Amino acid sequence: MAQEQKKGFTNQEIQAIEAERQDVKTWNVIHLLKDGNYWHANEWSGWLVAVIITDEMKRRYPQEERVPPTPVKKFAKNINGEYIFVGFQEKSLDKYIPKELQIDFKAVDNLRIDVTVELSADLGELSYERLFAMYKEWKDNTPLAKEKGEKGNVGNNPPFKGGDGTLPFDNPAIVPSVMSVATRILSFPLHKRTPMQAHEFIAELQQEMLGCMSK
Repeated sequence: MAQEQKKGFTNQEIQAIEAERQDVKTWNVIHLLKDGNYWHANEWSGWLVAVIITDEMKRRYPQEERVPPTPVKKFAKNINGEYIFVGFQEKSLDKYIPKELQIDFKAVDNLRIDVTVELSADLGELSYERLFAMYKEWKDNTPLAKEKGEKGNVGNNPPFKGGDGTLPFDNPAIVPSVMSVATRILSFPLHKRTPMQAHEFIAELQQEMLGCMSK
């Protein structure tokens, strides 16, 4: 009889997976968990993707523009606390976790991939306490995302100002993120891409915009 495939992870399971970080061998492991058409890197894993990998690639290639995935932080009643993640489609895996930084790549099951990555020597002397403090600072400094139904939201759309379809450009905090997305749109070689590639590009941009609009 074929083994039944997992259908997803609960918040409790995700937190349990990410809590096992005391062992030095786990400090640089990114746990990617499937959620629909996206892979999510949660908590410590998300920090590795959004901060550590991004900083290292900027150090190696300072002339290249590199935009990290937008972190999303929410409150969950079933864990009575906040959780954070970054998400991206499978086609963007090598973009956000470059092969040159991958030490090991292991498919645990149909919904989980563990990727061990190289940690930069620039991080200096490492300890669990120091790395945890860096991850915690990143999480604490990420604003809580607005939930659906909050003022300013229209159904499943991004939180437009007043629900009238206009973007809140009077909020200076989001302008750099919006300009970054605009730059990517202008540089996208549309005439060289298939309709599917264009669709995936728009879906990726939409997720980034959803993240920056919650700031």
